[in-house]
Amino acid sequence: MKKRLFPVLLCCMLIFSACSQNARLSKKTQKNLNKGNYEEAIQDIIKTLKKNPNNATAQDLLVQSWQSYRSAEQKKIERIIQSDEINKWEQVYQEYSALQKTGEEIQSLPPLINPYSGYRVNIEIPDYTEQIKQSKENAAEVHYQAGIRYAKISNDRYTQKKAALEFKAALALIPNYQDADLRYEQCRKLAIKRIAVSPFTDKSNTSGKYGAVSDILTDHIVSRLISAAVNNEFVAIISRSQLETVMKEQQLSASGLVNDASSVHLGQILGANEILAGSILQISVSPERTVSVQSEDETEVVLRTEEYTDDEGSTQEREIKGKVYFRYRKFTKTASVSISTSYSILDVETGKILLQETVEVKNPWSDTWARKISGDDRALSSSTKKLLEKPEPFPPSVNEMVLETLKNTGNEIVNKVSGYLLQ
Repeated sequence: MKKRLFPVLLCCMLIFSACSQNARLSKKTQKNLNKGNYEEAIQDIIKTLKKNPNNATAQDLLVQSWQSYRSAEQKKIERIIQSDEINKWEQVYQEYSALQKTGEEIQSLPPLINPYSGYRVNIEIPDYTEQIKQSKENAAEVHYQAGIRYAKISNDRYTQKKAALEFKAALALIPNYQDADLRYEQCRKLAIKRIAVSPFTDKSNTSGKYGAVSDILTDHIVSRLISAAVNNEFVAIISRSQLETVMKEQQLSASGLVNDASSVHLGQILGANEILAGSILQISVSPERTVSVQSEDETEVVLRTEEYTDDEGSTQEREIKGKVYFRYRKFTKTASVSISTSYSILDVETGKILLQETVEVKNPWSDTWARKISGDDRALSSSTKKLLEKPEPFPPSVNEMVLETLKNTGNEIVNKVSGYLLQ
């Protein structure tokens, strides 16, 4: 009797589980449809039908959701087309593309056969290829015409940059669109901002103690800016070799660039639009210093065992525990370098300061180790043991630390300047 009941119970459980899943799917779908989340609703149904194409509830929900989605999207597209928004055709293109993608996902499902009627579920899925093509062409044309308008307004860099970006947007939609490639390149060249880096002056009063610090900093900044400019189509960094050639021809030296006016003059000779100039104001070196403190580890261990007689007169053995200590001296060695630098970006034509800042970069170094004074090694913690095994550390040389700090200073300046150049 029990063997005959088990299949019936299992069948009832499976039916109940399927009904419960369908109820949850129906509730979730209706909730998404009410919120206008049509794509999310359809994706949930598609997942269900991929597992079980004969799920009648999911089939009905798919038909309902797809019809609602198409209707809502068509109304939305009509509203966009009637609007005055500049990028309306791009929006239309995106809406039709989303419809096409969802339709293709539905078409990729296995054949949907209604389990009750035995007939195939027919879902009308239009082909939006022509609408996508037309809206993309319209969007590209809008950008193309905007580029032409900007290009005619003025030859200044800002306006030409706007024109170039419009032509670029047209090309992103349709590669080789009309002559947008040629127009983009023409406008981009007119929009390029040429940046020169004037040799930084050394005002730290260190008398060359740490090497040619101004040259090291300037070279690092130029190198980093050139690398960064690769990703910025509207910026060109004048190389150090070009700079040195002009300075040699004009019989200029880095020490002669003592103020903004002399830097601006150099920028004019180089044909730059803006010039980055700066000074190393201070190099502070904290020499190697070692301090120490006495510390102690403790733990409880078995000191010995002893025999005793229990209540029944038997001889037993027990552990006698107690604390043991390990005393050691912990050493900390430190050294540090800090460099203070000021820099500014000047408009070569007007001499106006466009960006000005002072940065201070610190480069601290420290390390620790330990040595035994006295005590029981059993009290040692694992961290203390590592310190005892460690050889006495030594910091990099002062010159090495200064070099590293100069590079970090250059990196900070380049990061700030790169942010300015993206504006």
